[in-house]
Amino acid sequence: MLLKTLVKVSTVNNLSDARYCAGMGVTMMGFSLDSDHTHYLSPEKFEAITQWIQGVKLIGELNTTDPAVIQQALDQYAVDYLQLNDPIGTHNIARLAVPLIIKLKIQGNETLHALQTCMSTYAPYCQYFLLEAVSSHETTLAVLQPTINRLADEFPILQGYHVSPQNLPNLLNTKLQGVALQGGTEAKPGYKDFSHLADILSFLSVVDDP
Repeated sequence: MLLKTLVKVSTVNNLSDARYCAGMGVTMMGFSLDSDHTHYLSPEKFEAITQWIQGVKLIGELNTTDPAVIQQALDQYAVDYLQLNDPIGTHNIARLAVPLIIKLKIQGNETLHALQTCMSTYAPYCQYFLLEAVSSHETTLAVLQPTINRLADEFPILQGYHVSPQNLPNLLNTKLQGVALQGGTEAKPGYKDFSHLADILSFLSVVDDP
């Protein structure tokens, strides 16, 4: 299935999510490599899940800024991209052997200049900036959106907040590279409610002309 924009699904931790997202045309699938994360996947489980999916870029998601831990994860997991929650310095980033995604948590009161400065520093070293908002307040997000839209004219941004069927028409009219969604935990093996993903992915699906 083709989608109207790039879609990344984060914290995938079960085969049901992985196969569903791959079948719906998701471009990127993220897996937590942090051993203390709720959705952590061991190298063995990561391999067991990913061997059943094709055509999807695999993202290793890490919270740490320790270069040694990052390198150890890259040695243990066969990923296409690495996602870091915080910049680790351009010297360390330049040493990484895989393309990088940097996730930035935005408060809602950042200035355009501050975000531009951060992104300008790290843009030569990463493929995408994934933006997530600390606040879920609709007014805060609405005020922030024009700033993000302006940044998207200059930087490759994936928006990971305020993504809904109602808001997608506006997002698709910007230069955002795509959107980011969250996976979830199975109620039990083989049983999963995909409603939180289905509405968005169905909206984004490209219907072929008869």
